[in-house]
Amino acid sequence: MIQYEIQYTKAADKFLKEHESLRSRYENALRELMTGDHPESIDVKRIQGKHNPYYRIRLGDYRIVYTIINQRIVVICTLLAGPRGDVYKKMQGLR
Repeated sequence: MIQYEIQYTKAADKFLKEHESLRSRYENALRELMTGDHPESIDVKRIQGKHNPYYRIRLGDYRIVYTIINQRIVVICTLLAGPRGDVYKKMQGLR
């Protein structure tokens, strides 16, 4: 079984430190998604358009955007976290 490591950018880490309950929900969702235990219960979508390597997880009103590094899904980097409208506006600067 592959070990997964969750890494956060500074902005995502700061946001999630302020919202600890959201961090635990997010990490639980990722574990469930990666281990295959009921992944259909996790609302994950690939982001359309030029941001093809990015995915988002919906947790209520929040969206957490991440990418998978190394095709074996070894490292997951959270790029942005925040309320729905704000996350997609912030994605304009990502390449």
